[in-house]
Amino acid sequence: MNTVKDLPIQQNRLLNAGFLLVCLCLLDAVFTDYGIRSGHIQEANVLVALLYEQSIPMFYIVKLGLPLLLLYIITISKSGIVLRISLTTALFLYIAVMCIHIFWLVVVAI
Repeated sequence: MNTVKDLPIQQNRLLNAGFLLVCLCLLDAVFTDYGIRSGHIQEANVLVALLYEQSIPMFYIVKLGLPLLLLYIITISKSGIVLRISLTTALFLYIAVMCIHIFWLVVVAI
């Protein structure tokens, strides 16, 4: 059972996880941009690929805007189960994406 003393700790954990998500999204955007510019990869997401072709700055804004929006939602809301599941899912997905980026960076380096 959560006590009043536990709630700030949970909120801090969510904020830390949200900040980690923003960092992972930034790394994903930079690695994706590098990979596309150097011709090593193609963007797998059709909508993001179209966005990248139209405007690279807008690509970065969207890639960072969504996790920043989630981080903002964390700061203004209570730590509900939907928010925690959303954040956890996004973190797992971006960790998987970072593993893929690291894999192709190693392959390109060899």
